[in-house]
Amino acid sequence: MKQYDYNKLAKYYDVFEADAEISYSKSNLFINSILKKYKVKTLLDFTCGTGAQAIYLSKHYDVVANDLSRDMLKIAKTKARAQRAKIKFTQRDIRYAKFGKFDAVITIFNAIGHLDENQFDVALENIRNNLKKGGIYIFDIFNLDFIKAQGALGYKFLDVSTETQGLRFARFNHNSLDSRKGIFKISQETWIQKGFEKPMVREDKWDMKIYSANDLNQLLKKNKFKVLRMYGGWGKKLDKHKCLSIVVVAQKQ
Repeated sequence: MKQYDYNKLAKYYDVFEADAEISYSKSNLFINSILKKYKVKTLLDFTCGTGAQAIYLSKHYDVVANDLSRDMLKIAKTKARAQRAKIKFTQRDIRYAKFGKFDAVITIFNAIGHLDENQFDVALENIRNNLKKGGIYIFDIFNLDFIKAQGALGYKFLDVSTETQGLRFARFNHNSLDSRKGIFKISQETWIQKGFEKPMVREDKWDMKIYSANDLNQLLKKNKFKVLRMYGGWGKKLDKHKCLSIVVVAQKQ
């Protein structure tokens, strides 16, 4: 699958997450509620990005945060220092990295979509190896059934338009779906402009492997996880034809 290079626009990542502060708040509150329910003390954020979850959750848990992107990690470390968050950061591959045994592991904001199904199998085995018996795994991914029902929005559309720090930002998507393989093909055009200067325009194309709820149940069962519950977003009831994302809470068996 064609991959996205997070290093290229890492410094603008938080800006381009539509309603980023609201999105981060919802995800963090939901994740925290699940971690409290299962009396978690130690947490591995395996795909921490710019630290949106790791920094917030470090107020309540002992956190190790990992990501594959050097530049995303650099931003996360800067934010953590500013907030005096005590987090150990590492740059390793979630398929192979061994950090110990944790009460919970998270991979948030469609992170597993960058792995094909075979790679996700390998990652699930490694996630198990980093969890204590009965440990909790929380992740989210685009919902294949919803994307199919929507026809993958087969036209170019504006998904972010905002202004901050003297810069104007716009992002356009034109996506397609290989429904047989479950591959969401993303074509993205990013505009960043200062005043009326010539804008910086960047075009990116990459693939994401997405799943239906049934697909995820089978994959997790095969890898010795029990699905405790699936949500249609952060804490919402899952309707497979109406919810853009699936949030999974699973337990190591």
